[in-house]
Amino acid sequence: MNSWRPYPLLRLVFPFMAGIIAENFTGFHGDQRFWLPALLIVLLLLSQLLPVMLSNYRLRWITGLSLNIFLLLAGYEIASYHRSANDPDFLGKHPDGLFIATITEPPSVKENRIRVMLKVQFHAENNCWVRSCGSAVGYLKFNDSAPPVYFGDYILLHERFTEISDNSNPNAFNYSRYLKNKDVLHRVFAESHCWKIINIRPSGLIRKAAFQIRDRLLNILRYNHVEGREFAVASALLLGYVDDLDAGLRKEYAATGAMHILSVSGMHVGIIYLFLEFLLGFLNKSKAGRMLKAVLLLGFIWFYAMLTGLSPCVLRSAAMLSLPILGKSLSRSPDMYNIMAASMIFILSLDPLLILDVGFQLSYLAVGGIVVLYKPIYDLYVTSSWLPDKIWSILAVSIAAQIATLPITLFTFHQFPNYFMLTNIFVVPLSSLIIYFGILVLVVGYVPVVCIFSAKLLIFLIWLLNGIIHFIEQMPFSVIRGIFISIPEMLLLYLVIASAFLFFTGRRIYFLYLLILSAIVLNLLFLDFRIQRLRSSRLTVFNVNRDALYMFSAQDKAVLLYHGVTKHGVISQGLINEAALAEINALGIHDHRDFWLHGRERPPEIAKSFVPVIAFGNFIQFAGSRIAVLSGSIPKGFAGHIAVDLLIITDNPKIFLADAIRIFHPREIIVDATNSRFKTMQWMKEAANSGVKCHAVTEKGAFQKEF
Repeated sequence: MNSWRPYPLLRLVFPFMAGIIAENFTGFHGDQRFWLPALLIVLLLLSQLLPVMLSNYRLRWITGLSLNIFLLLAGYEIASYHRSANDPDFLGKHPDGLFIATITEPPSVKENRIRVMLKVQFHAENNCWVRSCGSAVGYLKFNDSAPPVYFGDYILLHERFTEISDNSNPNAFNYSRYLKNKDVLHRVFAESHCWKIINIRPSGLIRKAAFQIRDRLLNILRYNHVEGREFAVASALLLGYVDDLDAGLRKEYAATGAMHILSVSGMHVGIIYLFLEFLLGFLNKSKAGRMLKAVLLLGFIWFYAMLTGLSPCVLRSAAMLSLPILGKSLSRSPDMYNIMAASMIFILSLDPLLILDVGFQLSYLAVGGIVVLYKPIYDLYVTSSWLPDKIWSILAVSIAAQIATLPITLFTFHQFPNYFMLTNIFVVPLSSLIIYFGILVLVVGYVPVVCIFSAKLLIFLIWLLNGIIHFIEQMPFSVIRGIFISIPEMLLLYLVIASAFLFFTGRRIYFLYLLILSAIVLNLLFLDFRIQRLRSSRLTVFNVNRDALYMFSAQDKAVLLYHGVTKHGVISQGLINEAALAEINALGIHDHRDFWLHGRERPPEIAKSFVPVIAFGNFIQFAGSRIAVLSGSIPKGFAGHIAVDLLIITDNPKIFLADAIRIFHPREIIVDATNSRFKTMQWMKEAANSGVKCHAVTEKGAFQKEF
């Protein structure tokens, strides 16, 4: 018997996903608009007609092959169609001028600027409006007389859109890649006189209404004196509003493995579903009642999904819950694997770029892990006592989800919460209570006495949750940080987990061979990384906010060099070190020392016995290369020649680049983050005209060179 037969949709989702992934990796943007749909139609007809035409049972694979190729190309075509750069009216072809754009996410106000996500609809050309296509992040400056901006509003914008460049530091969060995965390729900075709201009927009226209701519900929490960290957690947990979450709170929840609580996910939607299922239970008495109940449940769940911002996790859970609701109303019980596959095909058909979203990946991996691993883990401990059984059930779910998401979590977040099981014992039941009491507060709203009493209980529960999270985070060895693995290592780790599971459940010897082989290859990759690290020395010039930070590393040691005397003492040094911490951990550096290029803290030879770095004045020698740091103007009439390999320009000096090139003859010029944007762009143009390589860290990200 074919083991795949009970899961037809699961068989279909893999070639469909492979097509989407292939489009993302190949980046082929040729003119396939005509021939690819025609090929899809032919393949679809073949997959339907071949079973009739081929009476030979042994040729049935041709039908399956045709269907799989059809799904592969369909995924490719859908992904290509959704990529705005493939559109003939792409924004990047006409980035300057007068535009009409719509706001696609609730705006975020910071000081005197509004951060908005824009979808450009039209641009002016020859005194008429022409269709335009593309998404951008906008920073709109406003004054006191500017009207408020809401989701769905149309704005008239006269400004130039610029491509979002990758100016990140190595192994740090890459914001440009994050936006690119959402098909947001441009940004715009507009002064208050360069934009205005225009009187066009807002788009996305249903989502707009949902966000307006969310704002009213947030005001109910504020009215009932839910404030501070309690308000931040309540608004995130209940309504998906995360603007008030501070960095410290996020760090504590991430370090304890409870970050999923602060983003509305499948657990939250499931709790809402159970509440509504209980509330509408009286409709189960008749067939018409069951149908009405299904319609109401679907309406409530999808409205709640829109209310919380339609995040990938919520989309997944809403789509997966919709199928059992429909099946139950029709007295059917669909298989969980088929439900997962159907919801994935549905969501990726609407937005194929979600396959690159970490939240989407973690959501499906967690659910898949629970479906596959929960029962084998739960069966390891059997008890007839109610409380131990419930605790073990929570732990089994937590362990299953953690195993399934472990490799991608290590790859993305570079840390592991050691006490995740302890956290979930308290967090899961407590967060459920918070959701129920939060719903009660939102329902009673402004009812005297009742709203105050329920709000006090809600505040206490959130205070207790935050206290437990803080206590666990402060425990010794609560989190292992600085774990960096590559994509091949992540895939091999998944192979190790899968082969171990298949061996222990199926007891087949070839799964044991696969487990041993994958573990050996994984260890060889780790060993190769260590060998490469021991052989190389590296210079990194970081892109830090208006500061200069250089790192010289050799083997497992490094020197962090600050240019000039620190302005803010130890605090400034600590903040800058955050930029280098990810690189230090990624390179496996176990010891590093901090020095200043100028000041009493710096000996003439920085750390020759520690890392081979020698600094005299503004000149550095490292790994056989000579580096000059130019921080001031060049004296008039200076005719000397000091040949160097690298020239670092810092502190915004008043120089002509041609003079610096004439004196230093550098092979490459690095412009660090202390220089103004105007001078940086000017120097980059001068370097290009002179034929000398120039790397500006504020434009291209951190500079790295191996010796």
